[in-house]
Amino acid sequence: MQLRPLTESDDALLSALEEQDDVWEFIGTLPLPDTEHTHHMFAVTEGQTSLGVAGLVRSQALDGNDFELICAMRSEAQLHGFAKQACNLVLAWAFGTAKLERVLACIDDSNEGARSIATKLGMKEVGARPPGRTVYVIHREEGSLTRA
Repeated sequence: MQLRPLTESDDALLSALEEQDDVWEFIGTLPLPDTEHTHHMFAVTEGQTSLGVAGLVRSQALDGNDFELICAMRSEAQLHGFAKQACNLVLAWAFGTAKLERVLACIDDSNEGARSIATKLGMKEVGARPPGRTVYVIHREEGSLTRA
């Protein structure tokens, strides 16, 4: 599995993901390649096949100065461990390349899959955020231990 920066050629992938009920319900509109978040969003690929997107977007949670981990996989790629692998790759990029101190995940309380992945990644629950979301956080030093 690999990550590559999103480009305008990924518009069809983004549109297909947004049409999936689970993506629309839990994430909403995905950042387009021509926004300021482009360099933090990646296409998740396996060979020539695009499995989904993952990356970091500015978060409104906590003090508003953090980046939030998001991941959306095509329906056929779900439940195969690809999301966890993609999130691990994004965290490695966040802590290694971007030198972020911490990364957040603001997860809908009914999204058990995402909550499970956050826990497996070593993220810690830090509190509730209305309406019905929980904020998780992982710090750089914790992230390097999780992937070791």
